[in-house]
Amino acid sequence: MLKLLGTVKNYHWGKKGPDSLVYQLAVLNSLPDQKLDEKCAYAELWMGNHVVDPSLVKDTRQTLGEYLSSQPKEVIGDTKDLQFLLKVLSIETALSIQVHPNKKEAEELHNFFPEVYKDDNHKPEMAIALSPFLALCGFRLIEEIFGFVKRFSSLSDLLGHENIYKLEGDIGKTGQSEGLKACFETLMESSAADINKCLEEAKKQLEASLNSDDVLLKTFHTLLRDFPGDVGVLCVFFFHIVELKPGEAMFISANEPHAYISGDCIECMACSDNTIRAGLTPKPKDIPTLIRMLNYQPQSLDSKIFPPKKLNGNEYVDYFAPPVPDFAVIRYRIPAGVSSHTVKLKNQASVLLILSGVAKLQLPGDVGVPVTRGSVVFVPGNSGGTLTIVMEDKNVPFEAYQAIYNVF
Repeated sequence: MLKLLGTVKNYHWGKKGPDSLVYQLAVLNSLPDQKLDEKCAYAELWMGNHVVDPSLVKDTRQTLGEYLSSQPKEVIGDTKDLQFLLKVLSIETALSIQVHPNKKEAEELHNFFPEVYKDDNHKPEMAIALSPFLALCGFRLIEEIFGFVKRFSSLSDLLGHENIYKLEGDIGKTGQSEGLKACFETLMESSAADINKCLEEAKKQLEASLNSDDVLLKTFHTLLRDFPGDVGVLCVFFFHIVELKPGEAMFISANEPHAYISGDCIECMACSDNTIRAGLTPKPKDIPTLIRMLNYQPQSLDSKIFPPKKLNGNEYVDYFAPPVPDFAVIRYRIPAGVSSHTVKLKNQASVLLILSGVAKLQLPGDVGVPVTRGSVVFVPGNSGGTLTIVMEDKNVPFEAYQAIYNVF
C-alpha cells in the first residue's frame, strides 16, 4: 500500500478556506512545507490517475501513473489503468448546468476539440452526500413540467403555444419526449432580454403562490442571487430538485442534465473531466452540443436516489455499485469501541480516503500503513483478498470511502 497526495482544485464555486471540507482534508494530507491560502476557494480534491492531474506517491513525489507503469499488471488487476477518479467536493455556489458525453461522443469531442475536451472517456458519476446536499438532476415528469407551464404565465409566454401543445401531448407516454425537447431547446436558445423578462415575472409569481420555505422557491432564489439573468435559473422548472441527506447517494448517467447546488459530497466517476455546460457558470458554454446530447426521457424523483448494499453481509461496510463497469464505492462506517475489522476485497486496485479514525490498514503479510483523517491510500490489486483495519484509538469511529473497479 502507498500513501498518496491528492490534487486540490480551487474552482470559484468552492467553499472558502477552513469552511471547506476540501481545505480541511488537504491541510491534513499536504507536504510539511506546503502552505494553503485560507482566502481561496477549495472546491475539489482529486484522487486517482487522471491524465491532467494525477495523484502523487507521498514518499517519492512520483505520479501514480509513473509508479503503476513500473509495476506488474497484478498491481492494478484486470484493467490497464485505474478506470475511476475519486473526489471530495465542497460547494458554496452552484456548479454549472451540465451533461457528460457517452463514450462514443467523448471520443468525437476529444478528436475535434482536444483543447476543450482533454480526454476521450465518458463520465458517469455518483455523489454520496456527506452533509445536506442539494442538486438538480434529470428531467421532471412531463405532467409536472406542464403543470408549471399552466400555472406560471411567465414560463408559458417564453415557451410558446406550439411547444406547450407538443409537451401536453406527451403526458402519460414513456421514452424520449419530443415535446420536452422542443420546450427545453426554446428555453436555452431564448434571448437575454426574454430570459430576464421571464425571470422577473417568474419571481413575482413564485413568491405570490408558494410558501417561503418551499424548496422550489428557495432554490430559485438561491440561483437567481448567485446567477442573475442566467437561463440556468429557469431549469428549476424542468429538472428534479434532489435533496440528499448525509449518507444518501445519486447516480448520474451519460447525457443526463444536472447541477450540484450546495453541500459536501464524495464523488466517484469514470476517469474523465469531459463536461458540456449551458448555464450557471462564467465558463464557456456549448448550448448546441448540450441540447443535441441530452437524454429527454423523464423519470421520477425517487429514481434519482441510489441505495447501497451490504458488502458480503458486513454490518459496518456497504457499497454503491452503479450500472457501469468503471467504478464502485465501498463505504466503511465502523463505530467507536471496535478493536479491528476485516473485509474481503476483490483483486482490483483501489483508492481509499479516510474521513475519520486513527487506525492501521493491513494486508496479508504486510506491516501495515497508519492512517488518520485525510489519509489517501492506494491499495494494490494483488492485496491478498482481505483488508484489516486495526484501530489505534478505539474512541474514534472509523469512516472511509474506497473507489474500486465495479466487479459487484
